Amino acid sequence: MEQIALRDFRGDEFMRMTTEDRIRQCRVLAEEAKYQATFADRDMRLEYIAIAQHWTDLADELQKQAI
Repeated sequence: MEQIALRDFRGDEFMRMTTEDRIRQCRVLAEEAKYQATFADRDMRLEYIAIAQHWTDLADELQKQAI
């Protein structure tokens, strides 16, 4: 699976992925957002951390539904 960078995310491509690949991609995007937070000013850091949490929550929800 080709990984999608945060800046290159496309919903239509995401929806064509298997559930397993979507979960993996959500976790990759969460890590990318956390990484970006390390370089951001305080206000943006909080936003990146929130974005990372949303990606993690989505991955967790997809995983629950897949069981």
